[in-house]
Amino acid sequence: MDVEVFKRVLREVASSDPAFIRDVFIDALRGDGKAVEAIVDLITKNPEARLRLAEAIASAITVPLNVVTRQDLEEAVKRLREEMVTKEEFRKEIEDLRREIEDIRNRMATKEQFERLTLDIEESARDWVSYLLGQRGYRCVAEHLWVDNSYELDIYCNAGSITVAGEAKVRAGAGIVEDVLHRAQELQHRRPDKVSGRLVPVLYTMLADPSARQRARELKVWLIENNRELVALEEVLQ
Repeated sequence: MDVEVFKRVLREVASSDPAFIRDVFIDALRGDGKAVEAIVDLITKNPEARLRLAEAIASAITVPLNVVTRQDLEEAVKRLREEMVTKEEFRKEIEDLRREIEDIRNRMATKEQFERLTLDIEESARDWVSYLLGQRGYRCVAEHLWVDNSYELDIYCNAGSITVAGEAKVRAGAGIVEDVLHRAQELQHRRPDKVSGRLVPVLYTMLADPSARQRARELKVWLIENNRELVALEEVLQ
């Protein structure tokens, strides 16, 4: 039989009775290796047949068609792991940045609270100094004094016969008392025009250590804790 005629008859049979062709292939696969080699050779020479066979095999073993080799699969897994690591590092960096921002906010809040507390203490100090002086007949309103760009005093009150100058602190010990004395004396040295009568160093604090009271008596510093005098003005003026 002519080869072309055989091919045409085979195509017609495949169209009209595909089950017959399937059985022929199955029988050939069960036989010797020559029939199998011939079928494989036939399929590999036909691009459409190769594509269908690849799709069938891929579907059977559930391997993506774009992963055609073991090396490709390993590289795909490696890339996926690298992406996961990158995402994890990114999340870690974001979390570290969030912590830093939160820490900055906390420090800023603490700083603002401290500044507000300091301002409140300074205002209280000036109010109480003015009040206590008024109780003794001295008329002046305590104020904040800038001596120059590098020197200032939290409390300054010139009543004519006495001049009160000093600081307001949250907490005070002996060292703070000594510093207040020196700052008051520095005012007299730098700006003698701001001092008249008796110079009275004053320290206003929310909490005075025992050492502060003792040192204030020794140095003749007027010491006020909240609304009470730990070292009275009269002790300083003696």
